[in-house]
Amino acid sequence: MKEIIVNKPKGDAIIHQLASFYRIFKGVKFGEQLSFNLTQLDWCSPLSILPLVAYMQLTGSAYKTVENEQTLSYLQKIQFPKGVDSISPLEQVLQDNKTFIPISVLKKDAPEIRGRLLALFASLILKSLSFQEGIKNAIYYPIEELTNNIFEHSEQDMGFIFSQFYPKKKYLDVCIVDTGIGYAMSYKKEKGLNLSDEDAIAEVMKGHSVKKSNERGYGVRTSKRLTCEGLGGDFVIISGSTMLISNKKEETLFTGADFHWKGVIIAYRIPQPEQPVNIYPYIV
Repeated sequence: MKEIIVNKPKGDAIIHQLASFYRIFKGVKFGEQLSFNLTQLDWCSPLSILPLVAYMQLTGSAYKTVENEQTLSYLQKIQFPKGVDSISPLEQVLQDNKTFIPISVLKKDAPEIRGRLLALFASLILKSLSFQEGIKNAIYYPIEELTNNIFEHSEQDMGFIFSQFYPKKKYLDVCIVDTGIGYAMSYKKEKGLNLSDEDAIAEVMKGHSVKKSNERGYGVRTSKRLTCEGLGGDFVIISGSTMLISNKKEETLFTGADFHWKGVIIAYRIPQPEQPVNIYPYIV
């Protein structure tokens, strides 16, 4: 079994988290069983840890646990690697005023539980952030839209979501992962389009739905605009061999021949809002 050394991101910027993710899965044949070596890990983030959870659950891959006691305790608290798929653990976190929201497993065949999980998830985020007018809608919209996409397009029965608030740094990180068919294959199956991963992400950013109907697919595009322009945050999309990272000032695409994620990963960072937020200028 191939061993993958998992090191912490070199910095807390979202680009460093993306680089950490890339180093982990560089050269991996998606679907092969791996052994993730976490022994030297002393800090992790949603983008660096949630894809490991999704990949392990898909492939039955193993892991060697961390040696740092504080990090080990944190991983246990966030329910690594299995996550939670019921309401009570999230209710307990809400009562305990934690800064993290445990790794949550969303299941297609349990829509009512999934809806309650997401509502609790959003409530926990709102409790972490200082409440400002319009923040509730700004938090709920991306969570609802981006998780709905898992079950509408991925052809997968399961998705994952995890969030961490950093009080001293005053920002929130959220990651949403599936191991489905990805954007390019979705366009091919639904519309007969043969797109590269880069072109498929470009279509998503234009609001072009993967569905056969002529309806628009503004969910991801609007979530990115709301995060970057409305909240001054960062937004990452990974699908296939392409990674997109965006903020209010710039947008960059990375494509690697030695990397492939069969599905979609979306991660975003929201600075703690200091003024009211109106989401409607960003909803197309």
